[in-house]
Amino acid sequence: MNDGTMIAPYLRVVPENRSALRFFTICARNFLPGAQILCDSVRRAHPGADFTVYLCDRDMGYDAEALGMDIEPLEALGIPALERMIRTYNITELCTAIKPYCFLREFARGPETGAGTEAGAAEQSPHVVYLDPDIELFSPLVEVAEALDAGASAVLTPHVLKPAERAEFADDHFLRYGIYNLGFIALRATEAVADVVRWWARRMVDQCIIDLPQGIFVDQKWMDLLPAFLDGVHVLRHPGYNVAYWNLHERRIHGPDTALQCNGQPLRFVHYSGIILEDVEQLSRHSGMFYVSNSFGYGPLVRRYRARLTAPENRRLRQLPYAFFWNGAGDSNAHTPGGGGAPAWRRPDSFLFARQAFSLEQYLGYLSAEAREIESQRATEAALTPKGRREAFEFTCYCAVCGGRHPMVTSFMYSCATDGEGNPIPNWREHIACRSCGLPNRVRASVHLFLQEFDPAPDSRIYITEQKTALYTLLSGRFSRLTGSEYFGNRVPKGAMFDGVRNENFEALSFQSESFDYLLSFDVLEHVPHPERAFAEAFRVLEPGGSLIFSVPAHLDRYPSTIRAELAPDGQIVHHLPAEIHGNPVDEKGGALCFRYFGWDVMDMLREAGFRRPFLYHYWSREFGYFGPGQALFVAEKPR
Repeated sequence: MNDGTMIAPYLRVVPENRSALRFFTICARNFLPGAQILCDSVRRAHPGADFTVYLCDRDMGYDAEALGMDIEPLEALGIPALERMIRTYNITELCTAIKPYCFLREFARGPETGAGTEAGAAEQSPHVVYLDPDIELFSPLVEVAEALDAGASAVLTPHVLKPAERAEFADDHFLRYGIYNLGFIALRATEAVADVVRWWARRMVDQCIIDLPQGIFVDQKWMDLLPAFLDGVHVLRHPGYNVAYWNLHERRIHGPDTALQCNGQPLRFVHYSGIILEDVEQLSRHSGMFYVSNSFGYGPLVRRYRARLTAPENRRLRQLPYAFFWNGAGDSNAHTPGGGGAPAWRRPDSFLFARQAFSLEQYLGYLSAEAREIESQRATEAALTPKGRREAFEFTCYCAVCGGRHPMVTSFMYSCATDGEGNPIPNWREHIACRSCGLPNRVRASVHLFLQEFDPAPDSRIYITEQKTALYTLLSGRFSRLTGSEYFGNRVPKGAMFDGVRNENFEALSFQSESFDYLLSFDVLEHVPHPERAFAEAFRVLEPGGSLIFSVPAHLDRYPSTIRAELAPDGQIVHHLPAEIHGNPVDEKGGALCFRYFGWDVMDMLREAGFRRPFLYHYWSREFGYFGPGQALFVAEKPR
């Protein structure tokens, strides 16, 4: 072992052909440029190695293909307590809390043959390496692969390698923050290791916090216990690993760019922790001693790294807002300052936890994994529903549209299901109407998610496919450039006004191309005979990067749409099921015919129209009164 220490007794001699390493990192969307730099450096040092980014954020607003990385959404980790963790943790705490769950997912992939392994490795390696997204590799992690091949269960790097009584970060500092820096950890996928990682994951649910008086620093301090829990934990005392502001007093980087060294040994990786992009001289927000000019070879690397992060092509990604809570429920984040000034509806107490689903398989996996939670939801709904009578009833919820707690009205109108005792079950989707604003469940939830997830500016260009509604009136008071419409057929030309209301046909809109930032449509597309034409028109009128956001009646447990009626070429309507008529604000007597209940084939229609990675949010909330199975809001983004 070329780490300047004696061979540990649990390590055995291994052949020269080392096993491959698999790598992953964790970041929010705004740090994807940093993850890309890390990924590129990993691929240079370990050609062909698997590299995965676990996104601790909403899975939208970026082009994974253009970035050239395998990016996994937060939902893929199957964390049972995810909602609680999102509501509680700040960005630093949440990104570190999911780390053990990422290791477990990597372990679960197993030793399967794959094209992503390093040259010469026939099977997927059991060696999994985590690296922070602000790290850059400069040479292969030879000592890590050797240690794991030789029997080590884990590899850790200490913050410092020798006593540091007078350093800026003295050795007692690490009694509070942790002996080992968890910007790097390598684990061997064995059952004994997995058992300890599961313990670590359980602790991370509510104890991945920054509480130095209590001796806890996110996930990192817990790993001080790892050598007590596992045999064969290898402490890698190599000066070329994890070079950062906290150990610059004992590290010197030198040599040519093609063969950089640290203290006479190969430089393996540098950790640019706390880098300040706006300050070209300071190395880290956490250090007041070292600067670019006095950092012993570290400064030029920081300057080059900062230039790549701030390149013009990365500006849009770096400006993407964090979807959750930068400062957490405690409204503080001393480790990663920023993210202040969030609107009131971005507070944890008004946050709607909505899961993303990109495919039928992913959604069915949720139904299976969360069966007990779903059963509890149905029980909550049943407990609020009066038995033996059909009169309207009320209960109180928080209306995110109005911004307060109000009575919510529900009746049994449109009910089409009964419980085991024959009592009618409300059609929750069309009810739970707020006494204050009058908006029902599905509309309140759609507006809630639109504001929460997209943070539209007051002057955003928004088109909504309704105008004679309470929702249009409400939104017009908030957004100065809102355009609405209804469908009057041939009574007036498209784009013309009829009794002060604009006439538009969703299949042939009158707007110029690239006219809007957002197109909102709530329970309109089921009344459009050819939704694929409407999606093509939505794609046309949206700006690159714009989003189509819509709700429709949908069967989320099946792929094909249920076609209730079709418009024949001769203009006649062909019914496949009994006619279903919905309300229509411009034809209260005749209503609007429902042509279909959508299935997951709607995603194919959206992709064929040109949209990238369409998905849906699915949600349920007692707090906000969003009840009923299969509640969803669909989202499709036009590529930039």
